[in-house]
Amino acid sequence: MERIEFDTELLPPDIRLPRYRALYSAGADISQTGPNLRATFRGWRLDRAFLYDRRLNDVGHSRDPGNLSRYGLSHWTATLVLSGRLTVDLGMGVMGLTAGDLVIMDTNAPLRNEAYDVHVATLSMASRRLEDMVGPLDGLHGLVAHGEQTELYISFIRSLLESLPKLEERSLPGLTTALGGLLASMIEVRRGSENAFAQSGQNTRLLELQAVVDARLSDPDFGPEEAIVEVGLSRATLYRALRAQGGLAKFILARRLEYVRRLLSHPGEDRRFGVIARAAGFEDESQANRAFLARFGTRPGTYRAAVQRAEPDEQFRTWQRELR
Repeated sequence: MERIEFDTELLPPDIRLPRYRALYSAGADISQTGPNLRATFRGWRLDRAFLYDRRLNDVGHSRDPGNLSRYGLSHWTATLVLSGRLTVDLGMGVMGLTAGDLVIMDTNAPLRNEAYDVHVATLSMASRRLEDMVGPLDGLHGLVAHGEQTELYISFIRSLLESLPKLEERSLPGLTTALGGLLASMIEVRRGSENAFAQSGQNTRLLELQAVVDARLSDPDFGPEEAIVEVGLSRATLYRALRAQGGLAKFILARRLEYVRRLLSHPGEDRRFGVIARAAGFEDESQANRAFLARFGTRPGTYRAAVQRAEPDEQFRTWQRELR
């Protein structure tokens, strides 16, 4: 399973802040807010989402209104405070978050926060992915859940952080769907909506569809018509479930490209790209190459070379770019 690790305690004191700034250079400006800077960072790539486990002290992150275009971010985060204190200013006043509080944020918006001996777990998702999981994103930026609303999510996150180092990649689709479903439930409660059960049902259908598609990826003849038959859902139902993702054909293509990307990221994978593309169901290597470039913004060979030798800061920037 792909992961990133970073710990200021493993660095000489005089380069801790510069190295942490380099890690976050594509996402926020970093400042030291006290004498005892500490930043421990573990990140895992899930299925079209990332989960970060961080322990931070005497450090602040900011994105000023005039600098937002510099970062080019467009994804969303759900940050859960597991212990300690995090102050957050999203332009609507300073919020003090403590253990059990969760805040949802649009990264394409101004931010200022300061961390004081805090342990946080942050889930990052592309806008379309989050919308597909929780519904419309209007009014979601700055939403805070706490107390009983976050209890189930906290239990799942704590268990997940312990288990992730031992899990296999085949677990990833279910993990992302489970996290999205828990977020959807919290959001619906905070919004006072009665659509939580409908959204939960849609997430279940998507998980079933994804399992069918992933099992048939290597078959170049597998397409939307075959998926409709195997899943046993109507075309209209699948259209509604996949509207945010551009439809069934684009969903299948995205799964094939994600499979290719994972293989290219694996250190032990040395097969030619054409062989990998055929294993993902592409009949034409040139088509697969163009589709990969369109999806990830880089050619397969360049991507493989970059991720297999990347330092944590470059790897983190690559992950963030893929959420656009």
